Amino acid sequence: MSQITIPLLIVLLAVFWFVVARQTRSSNPGTFKLALVGGSLAAIMSIVVILVTILRIPIGAEVAVPLFIATIVQFGFIIALTARTLAGRVSQRTFMTIVLAIIAMILVGVVLMFQPATPAVFNLGFDLVLIALLAFTVWSHVTPRSEGHQ
Repeated sequence: MSQITIPLLIVLLAVFWFVVARQTRSSNPGTFKLALVGGSLAAIMSIVVILVTILRIPIGAEVAVPLFIATIVQFGFIIALTARTLAGRVSQRTFMTIVLAIIAMILVGVVLMFQPATPAVFNLGFDLVLIALLAFTVWSHVTPRSEGHQ
């Protein structure tokens, strides 16, 4: 199960990018190009990860470093797509509600990581903090619409 999870997620990421590219092909050339490059990079990443998994290639620096860099670039593309798509379309109230929800997730995750009752929830707390920090990074690039444009 765990050996298929990462390759499947990367393939789904590639599909997502190509769907975005198809939807924006004629209406938004900048987003189309961003999605096309993101999809191509995700497709290459999925091929590499699938080959590494199938052939049971030991993961050394020559595989891990390019995949890590590609992952960071993908994250940057997701931030750019979110910023392009939501800029000026989210009300200030909704924006702040989401910010507060993300901050609450971070706090709950920290409590789960450092509570003394059981170590079993440490992984859940760590995952929650990681996801919340990634969400905050993406959301912080969204510009809410100004109050005059309600």
